[in-house]
Amino acid sequence: MTIKRRIDTLIGDYFFNKEIPIYINRVAESYELHEHIHDFLELNYVSEGTGSHVINGVTSSVKKGDLFLLPMGISHVYRPSTASDADPLIVYNCVVDADSLLEVLSTYPGSEVIEPLLKEKQYRYYDDRWQQFQRLFEQVYEEYQRGREGWVISVYTYVIQILIHLQRLDTEAQLRIQPSSSGWEDMVHELHTNYAGSIAVSEMAAKMKISVRQLHRLFVKHTGASMSHYVQKIRIQAACDLLRTTDLLISEVSEQVGYHDVSYFHALFKRKTGSAPKAYRRLVRSMSLENN
Repeated sequence: MTIKRRIDTLIGDYFFNKEIPIYINRVAESYELHEHIHDFLELNYVSEGTGSHVINGVTSSVKKGDLFLLPMGISHVYRPSTASDADPLIVYNCVVDADSLLEVLSTYPGSEVIEPLLKEKQYRYYDDRWQQFQRLFEQVYEEYQRGREGWVISVYTYVIQILIHLQRLDTEAQLRIQPSSSGWEDMVHELHTNYAGSIAVSEMAAKMKISVRQLHRLFVKHTGASMSHYVQKIRIQAACDLLRTTDLLISEVSEQVGYHDVSYFHALFKRKTGSAPKAYRRLVRSMSLENN
């Protein structure tokens, strides 16, 4: 029997007041809130502690400095690593009515650079390794909570700054992984050279100064395939070459291209080429004899 996850719906009108379509809080995450979707854009910044973040049913670990942009319709919930108050998971939540903010921004010169973030349909992850966002979230939270003279324009300004910095991170990440860049060439060379071993994705991302999630997203954008599928294609091609040019056992071919489970390799090879490894070897060799 399949058990459906409970997913609540949060409505922006519950949070926004008449003065500004933005709501900001700072909470110690618990197990009380259920996984939920919302009809607004949300920026989450992990300020303290560790825990997990469930996004569309997929759980990943989170730590201080993790920042998420969550469009409406994306289900998520945070969970602390422990129920103890001694080690809380503290998250800043900046809730934004994207359409209303876009309307406000229409009067700002050059505001079109951050429009893509406000219209984004997929969630995004950022690693605040230099803690530039920590200060911005602390300041915008203080302005929102204290409500001093000029707080509305101040909150708008901080939120716009956050979005500008996020857009810059996206742009810089894309430049570092353009197909014409040295970083991209080094990464592709690594994949084609060491495909039989474990792929150190985190090290590749660190060299490019981007997060692992950003690397995966940009890799798909430029190649049309995930990195795992790309490596899989390289391995199968290498297996084809070995089957055609050597007399290695199928188990040895499997090992040499990075698959230690020969049954898995056999099934994968057949799915990708349409033939079992032995049948493929017979076919290509018979074709070679005919051509000679």
